[in-house]
Amino acid sequence: MATASTSLTSFDQRPFFDKALRYGVEQGIISPERLQIIQADFAKGIVQIANYFGTAHLRPELELALHRMVNLMSLHLEDMSAGDVQVAARSLRDNTLLSHSRSGSDMLKRLHAMPDSTMIVRGFVSPEDQRAYLDEKTAAESISLAEYRSELAPRQENQGTIDFALWLAKRMGAPRDDIDDADSLIRSAMLVLSVDGAELKLPTRTVFVRLIKALKSAKARLDEGRLDVFLKEAPTEFQVLARREMARFIKGVLPQIKAPGSTADKLLYGDNAQAFFIRVSLDEDATEYDRLVAREWHRVTHGEADDPAVLATVFFFVATGIPPKASMLLREGKEVIRLFRASGFDSKAVTDFIVNHAPEALQQDLQKSWEDDLKTEAEQQLADSDPNWPDAYMERSLEYLRKTCRAAWKSRKR
Repeated sequence: MATASTSLTSFDQRPFFDKALRYGVEQGIISPERLQIIQADFAKGIVQIANYFGTAHLRPELELALHRMVNLMSLHLEDMSAGDVQVAARSLRDNTLLSHSRSGSDMLKRLHAMPDSTMIVRGFVSPEDQRAYLDEKTAAESISLAEYRSELAPRQENQGTIDFALWLAKRMGAPRDDIDDADSLIRSAMLVLSVDGAELKLPTRTVFVRLIKALKSAKARLDEGRLDVFLKEAPTEFQVLARREMARFIKGVLPQIKAPGSTADKLLYGDNAQAFFIRVSLDEDATEYDRLVAREWHRVTHGEADDPAVLATVFFFVATGIPPKASMLLREGKEVIRLFRASGFDSKAVTDFIVNHAPEALQQDLQKSWEDDLKTEAEQQLADSDPNWPDAYMERSLEYLRKTCRAAWKSRKR
């Protein structure tokens, strides 16, 4: 059996655990008998750790397990003692090494389970993921307490933000399962709280439009007392977070809302949009949002922009310079064909019309639909350039328009 001195030698160059153990022996806190027990604990712990990560039958695995065990114990000891070797030495005297390494492992497991962002992830941490994380943190490099705490702090802040968002969701009528991102929900809640008289519910799309309109008004004033009333019975930590988030909203989001040219549609779907949480409502008219944010688009399409025939009608009119509307008369169909055969389609006019009038969320798909599908097909079907397939009287082209558009004439075919 090794002596106390040789057992200490084997721990040379070790982290905080080594400092605490040496201090404890030198100061008489840890007796020779206790040191022998520590040796026995090491033998048990190394085998357990080696089997957890791989196998205890290979010497390299056992050596790595020794490194892992010392790393885990050092992490726990330095954390619980606040760096005081005397406190740590007493803990080594009074508790088993296995309890120390398990406590270090639990610290890392809790760290791994905490969110690394404000996205709300449903489910659980699998044992495989947990083992991989512990392997990473305890293998080649030892994670220091400073590194641990530097990773812990933002994760704790993320958890606090998520907890606050879930509390807001409960207070403001949003089902937990609908929430994916805490930041966007908090941003929408601050929007509601900043509009005097607004119902304390997270907004649907149409309510969002009205909230933005209210804030853009020259008469809009923030009522700080409204937030105070809302937070009257909130936990203290949520009161602090709410005031911090409201200050961020006023400084960062409100200027974007009030900026010239800013619209509710651009705030939700534009290139530089900030994410807002929007509550889905089955009772809300699906076309109401388009009417509010894109009046000309809604007027031209008669609120039926989800109908491909209406879109084709509007786009063919715009592409040939005819005032757009949702249906096409026979004489208008002939004029579309005549203008196309004379000058082709003005695709830029279609793109400009989409950008200037269509809701932001639809614009990319609408442009793709025109360029990749409708325009290409129509250029083939409306042309009269093939001598083997003449269409001087437009019968074939008119039939194509009748099938593709919302046409106000019947087929001439019998």
